[in-house]
Amino acid sequence: MSDLSLIYPRWEAPDLVLAFVTTRYGGVSQAPYSSLNLADHVGDNEGAVASNRLRLREAFPWINEWQWLNQVHGNRVIEIRRARNPLEADAVITREAGVALSILTADCLPLLLAAEDGSEVAVVHCGWRGLAAGIVANTVKAMNTPPKAILAWMGPAIGPCHFKVGKDVHGALSAVLSSNALSSAIVPTAGGKFMANLYKIGSALLREQGVVQISREELCTSCDQQRFFSYRISPTCGRLASTICIRSKPPA
Repeated sequence: MSDLSLIYPRWEAPDLVLAFVTTRYGGVSQAPYSSLNLADHVGDNEGAVASNRLRLREAFPWINEWQWLNQVHGNRVIEIRRARNPLEADAVITREAGVALSILTADCLPLLLAAEDGSEVAVVHCGWRGLAAGIVANTVKAMNTPPKAILAWMGPAIGPCHFKVGKDVHGALSAVLSSNALSSAIVPTAGGKFMANLYKIGSALLREQGVVQISREELCTSCDQQRFFSYRISPTCGRLASTICIRSKPPA
C-alpha cells in the first residue's frame, strides 16, 4: 500500500533479506490507536486490526505466511519452518523463504538478526526483563550462523532520554552485563533512579556472544509520538511491527 510509511534498516544484509519496522501511518484504527496499529490484544477494534494487517500483507504479496508472537517478556526462542499462530515466545528464527517473522513493540527494543548469506533470519522482542533473562544469548546460540557472520539491527525503542528505571532493573541487568557495560548503559540520576540505554544494553549482550556487525537507528519512541507508539507516554496505545523475511529470490 502506498500510504504505508516503513523504516528500512541501514545495514549490510543481502538482497535476499527483507526487513522493516512500521510506523503509525497508513492504517484505519481510530485514536488512541491511530492509525496503523497491528496488535490485536490492546483493546483496538478487531476489524480495524484485521484491516491493518491485510494492508501490510498486500504490500508484500510474495510473502506466503506471517508469524506473530504472543510475547511474554521471557527468554524463549522458537525455530519455525511454517507459521504457527498463536506462538508464545519472545524470539523466532526461520531458514525458510517467504515466512515473515514479526514482533510488536511500543517502547521495547526490536532486534533483527540475519546471516550474512541470507540463509537464516530472526526477530527478537527485547524488553528489559527479556534482556535480563537472556533472550539475546538464547537467540544467537539457536542460530546456525557463526556469531561473527550474523548481522544485527536495532529499531525504534524508548531512548535513554526517557527510559528511567529503578534499582530492580539495575539489579536484574547487572547479572548479565559486565561492570563496564552496566556503568555505560545504566546511568544514575536523581532520586535513586537510573536512565537506561536499551541500545547499549543490546549491543553489549550481542558482543558478549561474538556478534560484532551491529547497526542501530536510535529513534526514540517517546520523543517522536507522531510516528511511533509509546506505552510509557500512553499505556492505551497501538503497537509497531518489526518484520524480517527471506525472499524466495532477490528483487529485480
